[in-house]
Amino acid sequence: MGTLLLSALREVIARDAIALPLPFDGATADLAALFMFDERLARADVVCLGEMNHFIHEKSDFRLFFARWLAARGWTAFAEELGWSDGARVSRYLASGDEAVFARLPSFNYTGHLRTDRDDLPRGVLKASREHYPVAAFVAEQSRFYRGLRGAGGMRFFGIDIDGAPGGSYEDIRAWLAPFAVDPAVARFLQALARVPGEDALQEAQRLRVIDASLLAGAVGEAVARDVRFSLDALIDSLNYIVLAYSAPRYDALRPAMAFRENAMKRRFTAAQALGGDKLVLMGHALHLAKQGDPVGASGVGPGGGQVSSLGVHLAQERGLKLFSVWMLYGAGRDSQPFPDLPRGAHYAPDTLNAILAERALPLLLPLSDPIFQTPVKIGHMYNATVSVAPQQQADAIFFLPEVSPLRA
Repeated sequence: MGTLLLSALREVIARDAIALPLPFDGATADLAALFMFDERLARADVVCLGEMNHFIHEKSDFRLFFARWLAARGWTAFAEELGWSDGARVSRYLASGDEAVFARLPSFNYTGHLRTDRDDLPRGVLKASREHYPVAAFVAEQSRFYRGLRGAGGMRFFGIDIDGAPGGSYEDIRAWLAPFAVDPAVARFLQALARVPGEDALQEAQRLRVIDASLLAGAVGEAVARDVRFSLDALIDSLNYIVLAYSAPRYDALRPAMAFRENAMKRRFTAAQALGGDKLVLMGHALHLAKQGDPVGASGVGPGGGQVSSLGVHLAQERGLKLFSVWMLYGAGRDSQPFPDLPRGAHYAPDTLNAILAERALPLLLPLSDPIFQTPVKIGHMYNATVSVAPQQQADAIFFLPEVSPLRA
């Protein structure tokens, strides 16, 4: 990045960036700074909140800050880069307040849904991630966010990602159908749903694919039948994903699995829209939510594996939806990411947007309205990787913290 561009960026940031309180608490921070986006929000079909790192404590503060503003304006359905079964359970928590749900999230070491005749956990390059995953801290942080979301008025919740440990949908479906179990159509469905001893993941997916949940509608109603069908679809995709991903010996061998996963996320988003309505808030890694191009490209195994478009591109370009997007960046600190061979400390070069924003040493809210943000700049994210993007093509604003910290149990 040239000296003139760096100087111009500093001038625009000094003029346009709004300082936020330090330390920043997303549950209590004044929302007045967000009111400038009310008009753009009114024109949006989808709101995207994209963080650059899942494994930092401050991610929940970023989400809570915007969730409080969004819920107050009628955006009460939220979707996250999380398994479909997890999302169904979080939605039950939002409705009931029963925190027992937090101990039964399939993505976070709940095992009651797993098969006993087969190992459905990662074996190849992803094995280290599973073994070093900061489960207790992640559950604590997610629970903190879900409590805050419920307090803010969040009503519905969806997971739009793969169920990384498939099987939770079996429990969900049986719970939905339990009140109707005496009906012959429901009894036949549950019999067909039963796991077959000794089947592998691909055989299980093929068996589930021929089960027709629409036949339940006469016995349980359209709404329950639709819930069952969407959960079956998610379970099938999750089983097919682990066949592709969990034996991959190297990161680059994950590309087909990442492409399959990204397309599965598109299907889950469509299902979430059908259940949650037109005003849906989507949360995940910012690169999944990129609105144009492929920011990762050949430099890493990112969203879509370099083979298919990201979820954000699909929504903005292929479906023509209007996205209001905010990206969370940070300048320094440490995370809790689970790959032991990749860095956990953030060190970004002076010509990255992260480093330029960090010169202010304050939390910032930066609208990306100036034409200078049509120029590509380097942005740092997890593992000290960088992507070169024109910020204005990808987001409407940046939320920035000078330093972040690991997840806290």
